[in-house]
Amino acid sequence: MTVRHRSGAIGAAGDRVTIVAFDGMLADTIPLRATALSQAIVQACAEVGVTVCVHDLLPVVHTLMPGRTFQEAMAAAVAQLPMLQQPPLRDDVTMHDLAVLRAQRAWSTMVAQGVPWQHGALTRLHAMVAQGVRVVVRSDSQRHEVEPVLRQADLIDGIRFLCCADDPPRKAGVSMLQTSHEAIDARLSRLGVPRAQRDLIEGSEATAAQAAGFAATSRARW
Repeated sequence: MTVRHRSGAIGAAGDRVTIVAFDGMLADTIPLRATALSQAIVQACAEVGVTVCVHDLLPVVHTLMPGRTFQEAMAAAVAQLPMLQQPPLRDDVTMHDLAVLRAQRAWSTMVAQGVPWQHGALTRLHAMVAQGVRVVVRSDSQRHEVEPVLRQADLIDGIRFLCCADDPPRKAGVSMLQTSHEAIDARLSRLGVPRAQRDLIEGSEATAAQAAGFAATSRARW
């Protein structure tokens, strides 16, 4: 995991660190990521002769995106959506991988054109940094997609470090969300910041609940 430190000590008694989700809390990326994956699934289904309506698919995929990579969201969609349970869709791993690849490419193109920030997120984050709050940013997206966005917003040097979906080594059977928070936890522990001095702001109530054990507080709001 690449670490970008700001000047000043961290881990002093009373210092607090806030871990903030990039996707869904800082940037309004979840609808865009859901659209990219939904469209990719529709295209992949059409190529095997199955018609799936993107308008039926999109609302469900939207609920699956927070805290997941495209690959994880695709697996969840296949497991949960009746429309994807029929053969050959359910067991066509090549089709699943192709949809993920297309979604990732579409999302990278979207990011290159700029992503919308959540209302008030930049103001809040800049204020936190100015007040001396140590900020760690966690993202479901890849580093090469997130760093330019933070840099353009003049935030890359203001955060303690950034943990993206492609940073920590993946573990079999362990979700990206869990792996990312474990990596952040290990880094902060080495820096002398106990969980009692951490606050966590996730992109959804579900991901906040899943990550609750890594900080004193875990919520899906500022």
